[in-house]
Amino acid sequence: MKQTEPEFWVLEYITITKDPRSSLVVAIGGTEKAADILQRTGGFLSAAGPRGDYHRLPHGLPVEQQRLKAPTASHALLAAGHSVHLDPALNMLATPDGERDAALRYLAHLAERASAAKTSSEAAEVLTEIAAPSQRAAAPHQGSGRPGLDRRQ
Repeated sequence: MKQTEPEFWVLEYITITKDPRSSLVVAIGGTEKAADILQRTGGFLSAAGPRGDYHRLPHGLPVEQQRLKAPTASHALLAAGHSVHLDPALNMLATPDGERDAALRYLAHLAERASAAKTSSEAAEVLTEIAAPSQRAAAPHQGSGRPGLDRRQ
């Protein structure tokens, strides 16, 4: 019996990583649609390389911005059906202090909200929270007077 290769339901694979030699965050692989997503959601720039085009974040971008833009682009690519490998060093949701379970619960909650979104603005709100969770979480509760929720306490 002849075995056939399976058909995969994902688009081309994309790797987002930090190049150790140049310290640039680069995205390799994907389609033209993926390139558009990288540019619109992550601020990646198109560049010609020795083995074909790739995308990179601008030179001199602070590490905090790299760790914000790379996961934002990664989540948008995943939502569009692409398969993405995001370098763990760029993942702003990584928890070096051992809070992995809390991060997973937070991501599960965001995934539930995203799949329940009925409008594009509701989905955009979830993506905004993924891109800048500390800014999004702080804004509604500042000065609320509610114990535990006021970030200025």
